[in-house]
Amino acid sequence: MNVAFDNRSNCERRRRVPLAWTVLIVLDLCLMAIVCAQDEAKEAVVESKTVNVVVDKHESGTQAAAVAENARSAAAPRDKVPGVSVVQLEGPNQIEANAMRFEAIDVFVDSGNQPLAAYQVELASKTPGVEIVGIEGGEHAAFADPPYYDSRAMNNNRVIIAAFTTGENLPAGRSRVARIHVQLQGPGVKEYETKLRVSATTDGKRVPAELSIEKSEA
Repeated sequence: MNVAFDNRSNCERRRRVPLAWTVLIVLDLCLMAIVCAQDEAKEAVVESKTVNVVVDKHESGTQAAAVAENARSAAAPRDKVPGVSVVQLEGPNQIEANAMRFEAIDVFVDSGNQPLAAYQVELASKTPGVEIVGIEGGEHAAFADPPYYDSRAMNNNRVIIAAFTTGENLPAGRSRVARIHVQLQGPGVKEYETKLRVSATTDGKRVPAELSIEKSEA
């Protein structure tokens, strides 16, 4: 009996994996998972940035046409993408290349005959030497307070602003919803890319609207 017990004990000890080995195996598995995840992420980024699409010879004509159309959409200039506009604002030409100046950009949203209760707007400079330095509210009482924005996500030349109100006194038609102050370097035209991400009325329902910007004269 003692011998049988000792044999079973020896077998159990041989089958038992040391703790250090267990830790190493777990670490190896974790590292493999991380590497695989990184590889998949890299492949996804590469695929998302790929403009030239190779169509498999076994694809049908309809599938090939759809893939080609998606590729053309991805490669289209940003000013041709729905909802995105590129606007040029004139500037003085008779100044030094390193001269600094300040301007204000008025942001308008036109919601037609629908009351505007919420909006979200993206503005980015496509010209070097532009830095966003301040943000004001709009002309209507509903949007008189400065809009919300994430200062951590704001780039020197790019910002997303948003505002909403639960009041009953709301603007309709074309209304200045915000004013963005910028510091500019050098002469000439400055080019901006704009996008109206959200436009909604009182019940949260999206309404069609148009976004425009102008250099403030005030």
